[in-house]
Amino acid sequence: MNESNYGWAKTLAQVSSVGMLILVSTAIGLGLGYWLDGKLGTRPWLTFALTIAGLASGIYEAVKILIEATRDGGD
Repeated sequence: MNESNYGWAKTLAQVSSVGMLILVSTAIGLGLGYWLDGKLGTRPWLTFALTIAGLASGIYEAVKILIEATRDGGD
């Protein structure tokens, strides 16, 4: 079978990765913020700020993936 018959599988893989993308980006922000707070003594401010930044970046990337997946139409 040719590659165009498996467009739905690519779309499914992209959409199913959205939750993990948000989780991982938030966890990276949390970990980096916690580590920097320990080094700089600014607890809890950097942890809070970088967790929110990680969450926002994860949601932004997830929206981009979902828009791309819906534009392609699964082809």
